[in-house]
Amino acid sequence: MSYRENELRSSLTLAVPIILNRHYHSVNFKNIESAWFVETHKELLDSTFSSILMSIIEAMFLDSFDYDQYLKLLEKEGFEQGVYTAEIFGDHFDSLLEMSKDLNLTTQNIMFKIIEEIVDDSTIRLIFYNRLMECNWIRFTGFAQGYLSNKNQQIDHLHEQKIAVMGQMAAGMAHEIRNPLASIKGFAQLINNRLYEPEIKADELRAYLDITIKEIDALNGLVTDFLVLARKGDGTKHNGVVFNVIEVIHRVNNIVNQLILSDDIILSVEYSLENVMTFGSASQLEQVILNILKNSIDSFTAFRGRIDISVTTTAETNEIILIFKDNGEGIPQDKLDRIFDPFFTTKQKGTGIGLSICKQLIEMYGGHIKVDSEVRVGTSVIVTLPWVVKVI
Repeated sequence: MSYRENELRSSLTLAVPIILNRHYHSVNFKNIESAWFVETHKELLDSTFSSILMSIIEAMFLDSFDYDQYLKLLEKEGFEQGVYTAEIFGDHFDSLLEMSKDLNLTTQNIMFKIIEEIVDDSTIRLIFYNRLMECNWIRFTGFAQGYLSNKNQQIDHLHEQKIAVMGQMAAGMAHEIRNPLASIKGFAQLINNRLYEPEIKADELRAYLDITIKEIDALNGLVTDFLVLARKGDGTKHNGVVFNVIEVIHRVNNIVNQLILSDDIILSVEYSLENVMTFGSASQLEQVILNILKNSIDSFTAFRGRIDISVTTTAETNEIILIFKDNGEGIPQDKLDRIFDPFFTTKQKGTGIGLSICKQLIEMYGGHIKVDSEVRVGTSVIVTLPWVVKVI
């Protein structure tokens, strides 16, 4: 055996209070509401999170049959906890989702290091990584389904239709998540086979591990997008601040220029004022703009691409107008009306979540987003934001 099971189990167990302390420390710095929630409900959170982590640790050492049974039970428990959360902490669901995401990341970072230090065999390490990720995601899925099921009984007819869409999304999450997990498992098996060969090719094995890490990152991104889309935006509006849109444009410009470094794409930015202030979340606006620009980049095929960004203001309505114009393939008119629908996508590998999230984040602070497009001509995305003319 390439690892000492008792030592690994003991080390993971002893790490639980360390994970929780680091998790709470991280959450307390996010916003005042999260810090208040942790302080008020710490005893219950300690009990719940500790139980979840201990359960996952035990699952990592189960045989295949017992592990499959555990996953079914885990999804059921997650569903029940989602129902309970909606009933008891419905007003703080955004905080709980953010905490769950942070707890998962903290757990992975700490437990991955422990596994890496104790388990010598890279194939076995990947199996443990796989199980840790799978348990986290399945509980997330069950939790979201439980929450949405409960809220579906408390809202009016219009919102009930929206929740139905989210219910379909939650039902499909397990499938979306298990596909990358199957890929991770496949590479683990491939690595295992390579280890039996006379000559071990470290570069090849390292490449396989790099792919598994990318798959894990993709999973985390998918779940993060799902959680952002599923939660109600109104609950976080009061966390907004006044910030400079031009600074966000500069940050995004630097990021995107790295993405298109080797591509035949020109990115142009035009604005007349250095300070264009709005109220909201700078990080969320950055996420929106990145999503829009990545869509533009994906729309270019075998021709020279160009993306023009302009920032203007209008005193009549106190609005900021951001226009993102590309000369990509464009979107057919029959699909243009559906581009903001969750899970609708024109991309072969798209999830259909990105623009839905963009619309939600922009409207959260009183803005609007509109898309005009023509096939073989290009697409223009117009984002309108409130303009804070005077900052006191």
